[in-house]
Amino acid sequence: MPFLMDTITLTGDRAATASVNALLRDWRGDILFATGTTVPTDGDAGYAKGCLFIDTDVATGTTGLYCNKGVRTACVFTAVTQAA
Repeated sequence: MPFLMDTITLTGDRAATASVNALLRDWRGDILFATGTTVPTDGDAGYAKGCLFIDTDVATGTTGLYCNKGVRTACVFTAVTQAA
């Protein structure tokens, strides 16, 4: 019998950087979804390719969503913006 849930709650742990909350990890332990006040530094390890990061400390009208276009051993987060 399947188990039904009304909501899913993700709880975070701290990534290597104190300002990053890792909310979801893959089977390797790499971060898939995170939030924080500072975008991870390019070259940091531990973020899966395609990891989404929400910067919770941005100005109004500025995107707060970033995607890791690097690799798991060296991240490169770029802002996700609306296509023109």
